[in-house]
Amino acid sequence: MKKHLKVLVCGALVGALTLSMVGCGTANEGGDTADNGSDISVGIIVKTATNAHFHDIAYGACVAAKELGIGIKVDNTTSEVDTEGQITLCENMISAGCDAVILTPNDSDGMSSAVEACHSAGIPFVTADTQITNIWGDEKNAYIPNFIGAHNEDITYNLACNVFDALGGEGNVVILRGIDATSSSNERTSGFEKAIKEYPGITLIESQSANYSQDDAVNTMADIIQANDDIDAVLCCNDMMAVGACSALMENNIEVGKDGVLVAGVDGNIIALESIERGEMYATAYDWAILWGYLSVMQAYDLIQGKEVPEFTMTQTDCVITLDNLDEYMPHSTEVQEWGFSGKIPEEVSDYMYQFIEMGLEGVTEE
Repeated sequence: MKKHLKVLVCGALVGALTLSMVGCGTANEGGDTADNGSDISVGIIVKTATNAHFHDIAYGACVAAKELGIGIKVDNTTSEVDTEGQITLCENMISAGCDAVILTPNDSDGMSSAVEACHSAGIPFVTADTQITNIWGDEKNAYIPNFIGAHNEDITYNLACNVFDALGGEGNVVILRGIDATSSSNERTSGFEKAIKEYPGITLIESQSANYSQDDAVNTMADIIQANDDIDAVLCCNDMMAVGACSALMENNIEVGKDGVLVAGVDGNIIALESIERGEMYATAYDWAILWGYLSVMQAYDLIQGKEVPEFTMTQTDCVITLDNLDEYMPHSTEVQEWGFSGKIPEEVSDYMYQFIEMGLEGVTEE
């Protein structure tokens, strides 16, 4: 896979990645397509188009599809709790003739019918971001042969340790969990809790779900503030909730940033980096989501060709971003934002982005 990318860097990607992310729901029949003149196409369904984390995944998928010269079809549900919508979109991908389907599941337990629909159609089903619960026992690899993601517990453990060190090892902490039905939220919460156990001076005063939603985080954090007048840090299972937590704190005249409450999130996308730049969020952890999309397409292509792929492909877990190293990551998030938020179709991908992806690939492990 590194070899593919190095060829791409030297040759420079010419032409448009003809895809734009749109806020479509289950009524959208098939999403947007870049066919590249190929008879092979893969479909990727992300949880939502309102979270830059999933733009990052989709952008990486499009880079891989362009590199391979295959078609790609992207779609999304309108919210991260719409399990039935994701099942419908998977069925739409099958009907549209996709040769493989990639999914970032809204629910670890609720997607088995989508997996089985792909299995019945004889097309590979690739999982990224959030794992699907195995109900197939020893036949698992025939249904969900591979997963691309990260060890979420390690990501949030490293992030929490950074925050606790900044607090001098003492303080009252709040955790905002994501959607409790997803493996990613449970794993990220476990990482926070693991770090808390190792710091005797840190006290967990609240742990509540805000559903990976910025709006829910504003409301949940406002309630927590009313019940607790001494908060030193807020650890959030994604950046959307971290930004929401900052808003709630500031609306209650509570200082945030390095001289106030330390708010940290996970994903490392543009809204978090801009918040850190403004002095609001203290930190985020980048999970290398761009590689989840990139490697998902690469492995889907291998599966279509009848090749074996690793059961687990995991990205590195130690990329904590603060104001001190913000400049190293901002160009990546800005380029993804220009592609996904503005609706512009990029005519080329920057040399920086190629180098960024290659740097991330160096930290990938297969299990």
